[in-house]
Amino acid sequence: MKAVRIVGVQPVLATGWGSPTRRRLEAVALPLAVAGVLLLAALLRLWDLGGKSLWFDEAFSVFVAQQSPGEILRLLRAQESHPPLHYLVLHVVISLFGKSEAAVRLPSALASVGSVLLTFLLARRLLGRGAGVLASLLLALSPFHITSGRDARMYPFLTLFALASMYSLWLAIEEGRPRHWIAYAGTTLLALASHHFAFLLLPAQGLLILGPGRSPQVARKWLWALLAMTVLYLPYVPSLVSQMRVARNWPDIRPPFNVGAVTDLLGLLGYGGGSFAMGTYFHRGLLPLAQRLPLLLPFVLLPAVGVAALDGWRKRVLLLGYWLVPIAAVSIVSLRWNIFYERYFSFVLPPFAIVMAAGVLAAGGAWPRISRIATAAILLILTAYTAPALADLYRAPAPYNWRAAAQHVAGRVRPRDLLLFIPAYGRIPFDYYYRGPQARVTLNPKRVLGAKVALGDSATAEVRADQGTVLIATLAQRHPRLWIIATLPIGYEARKEVGRVLAPYFREVEGLDFGGVFTFLWESRRYARPVGP
Repeated sequence: MKAVRIVGVQPVLATGWGSPTRRRLEAVALPLAVAGVLLLAALLRLWDLGGKSLWFDEAFSVFVAQQSPGEILRLLRAQESHPPLHYLVLHVVISLFGKSEAAVRLPSALASVGSVLLTFLLARRLLGRGAGVLASLLLALSPFHITSGRDARMYPFLTLFALASMYSLWLAIEEGRPRHWIAYAGTTLLALASHHFAFLLLPAQGLLILGPGRSPQVARKWLWALLAMTVLYLPYVPSLVSQMRVARNWPDIRPPFNVGAVTDLLGLLGYGGGSFAMGTYFHRGLLPLAQRLPLLLPFVLLPAVGVAALDGWRKRVLLLGYWLVPIAAVSIVSLRWNIFYERYFSFVLPPFAIVMAAGVLAAGGAWPRISRIATAAILLILTAYTAPALADLYRAPAPYNWRAAAQHVAGRVRPRDLLLFIPAYGRIPFDYYYRGPQARVTLNPKRVLGAKVALGDSATAEVRADQGTVLIATLAQRHPRLWIIATLPIGYEARKEVGRVLAPYFREVEGLDFGGVFTFLWESRRYARPVGP
């Protein structure tokens, strides 16, 4: 393999494949090719951007972003585990354009397109123009990257600023200009202000700076940049500590961390997941573990070929560290404290796309006489993987269709009906779509009877678990019908337990599933009767 790499692959990586005439034409065609990739990326991310319902995390982003900047910081410190940058940007967007689905998703879409451009720039620096175009095209077509870019969350911001941090660091190492070190510090701080996983970039960058062949001068400049970032980040440290404490006290609603989670992540990185019963952006896959390795083999072999084809250890350390160090670090932590969510790792898609592009060109270049045919065949295989997942992005229904659930309730609700939300946080996405005057009750799955209840039009009261029977009887007397709006992680057993508690006082007449959001209509057995045995 090494002999092939030396005589055949590196020229392909450096110049793209083709004759000297083609290389001259490439100078003219390159701007058009990059513009075409960016246009394609924008179309895939902006098309019908508001067509699907917000899911809970998006609705929570909107809920927080509607507060004042000071209240946003307070809420995040007391109730969230993410930094404030995305929420503050969303606050400005909502102030200017409103809170429609398309408006609140627009910052993510723009950041996603920006990361496609930066991927081209980094790949061109590392591998040449042909690989730069191919890497940016792979990222533009990545269903995982598109899904993240159509999500009103902070992950596209992390992807953009993490990529900018790595790119500016590479420029600082190669050229040593002060503006590159300033850009590195600034973009790294923006990444840290987007998501705490940005801290995982620092070990990868340390390997690049302090590894074999290190330059003492470059190491000193990097340490000075770290010192400057530390000083600027220090005011946020108390909030970070508070958020970590809050996160540790949350109930663990994540699926358990295991090898299947890592293979689901590889499927998402490789072709977007979903097909062949693999995991998606929202759900874990069901495919048996033994059947996953053959399915994912192209996304193991091609990156391995690409890494082997890279010239110089620095490029390998940059791309492998950027891609694998965050995954390895979170996996190790998750053995004790599960923080592994596959969608968190969309920010490592750029280095994965670059090593994939290197692998495609290297594998195709291994047969010089038919390099273009071989490369086209490999791309055709990758397209066969990606196309179904890409189509599902637009044709599949929303995984959590709060809009449809709210519309259904709005079409049938009566003024004195009661709305019961299980878990309590389901009220946030439901109220994004529904503004009715009905009284609300919130319950959590592990505390079926302990609740904060709206007993009148505006009054609220804290109810202890031992008051549950009186509470349910009171509600049955005051409200002729009860709507239960439930969502994951509440399961069948929890819903059955709620039904057992309600059955003496209410009768279930309807239950519907709106893609992970459930509505149940119950009629009171004791409406207008006095409370008592």
